[in-house]
Amino acid sequence: MSTAMNTTYGLLRIADAQVALPLTVLREVIPCPRELAPVPARAPGLLGAVHLRDVVIPVLDLASALDWPVDGRTDPVIVIISEGGRMLGVVADRIDGITTVPDDQRHDTRDTADDLVFSHTFGYEETGAVVSILDAHAILSLPGVPTVADPAEVRVAAAQPSGADPRTGRPMLLVRCRDFRLAVSLTDIHTVLPQLVVADSPLKGDMCRGVTTYMRDLVPVVDLVQALGLGAAADSGGAQGLLWRYPGGLVALQVSEIVEIVTLDDTQVRPLPTLGMPNAGRFLGAVLIPGHGQHLVIDPDGLTGDPTLHGLSRLNTKQETARSGRPAGGTAKSDRYLTYRAGVEVATPLDQVAEIIAYPEDFSPLPDVGTGVIGLFTHRESVVSLLCLKRLIGQPSAIDPATSRVLLVEHQGNHVGYVVDGLGAIEHSDWEQGPGAAGQAPGRLAESPLVQFGADPDGRLLPRVDLAGWAAKLNG
Repeated sequence: MSTAMNTTYGLLRIADAQVALPLTVLREVIPCPRELAPVPARAPGLLGAVHLRDVVIPVLDLASALDWPVDGRTDPVIVIISEGGRMLGVVADRIDGITTVPDDQRHDTRDTADDLVFSHTFGYEETGAVVSILDAHAILSLPGVPTVADPAEVRVAAAQPSGADPRTGRPMLLVRCRDFRLAVSLTDIHTVLPQLVVADSPLKGDMCRGVTTYMRDLVPVVDLVQALGLGAAADSGGAQGLLWRYPGGLVALQVSEIVEIVTLDDTQVRPLPTLGMPNAGRFLGAVLIPGHGQHLVIDPDGLTGDPTLHGLSRLNTKQETARSGRPAGGTAKSDRYLTYRAGVEVATPLDQVAEIIAYPEDFSPLPDVGTGVIGLFTHRESVVSLLCLKRLIGQPSAIDPATSRVLLVEHQGNHVGYVVDGLGAIEHSDWEQGPGAAGQAPGRLAESPLVQFGADPDGRLLPRVDLAGWAAKLNG
């Protein structure tokens, strides 16, 4: 029987190299400021220092120290590493996630002088890349590179119960989200986003604040406080985030500040009272951390099991390439579509949808004149025609206000809101039927061109619903 232990690593990209650091030495990740404070020292790759919560931390560009080419850095980050009570900041191009590797799958890599800055390598199955494990002690010991004492070592030791071994504890990421202080297990986070840029998207609605770009995919963004049921969505001013993985994709959880990484023993977490505690099932308990205060400890199963977040995760934009095996008479494509249900599953070009909103609580009803229009409502200072898409295409037209969504389409100043049963995903097409294969008469779903998502034999063909074209003809 194998007795190999596992180690969890944070994955980083430095120049062209994929590298990793054990979470036990990775203290924090912060955006790299445009200017660093000068320090009276000289060493290859030493850039200066950053002032972080009353601690001045030297910063090293490891790529420059090793004479690696550094081209086109856009949003570099500083990874704070701590080992043996000393700290140093190392510049990385980006954070690529977290992975756990059995120790017996690492390959010991040394040279005769034993002066490498990495100790082992392993193969990362998810990408096929070869990953080098950085040796924190070797980096902190580079000639001429200053380091600083780690004040968290004292705080962590004080937080441990008598006789507890901090090496056997759980690495936890401390975050602030509005007025809440939260702790979440690092091993349950796909990756940390030290710079979260939220862009407007048709997905924006009651729960989703927009999207952010990660590895060339568009990922929905949700305020962490709202995801935990601690309050309605508000402008948290959060510029950082945590990526959470679901079977269908990723969701970015927006936070106000990523504070620090600490090690906690499970015995330190105290159960929560039921009085005055909304959604207590989303938390494992509370813990008082010296130097940081009281924190709520998030139950990862509560986030992973949330049906709304699970649904949003399916709306990642996947960068898929066109593949063979399409029906005859069409063209290989890779255009972005929103798939959704209106009695049946259909697809609409994403650029036709200006916004996705909840079913309006109040609207003025109108008589049915065969166009599917059921009423009028006001949204963002515009009067919108509310249209039941199922009624227009001849499907049973029952509407569930709690689960239905409205796809807003604009045409020459006119606004049409199509009521649909629910959202599917943002997907790239693999094949599209030629434009001459069908007309665009509103409601004539059987005449709509077909769009294929995924290659045969598992690909599916969906009618292409031209919501913008239908809106133009209905208004004309």
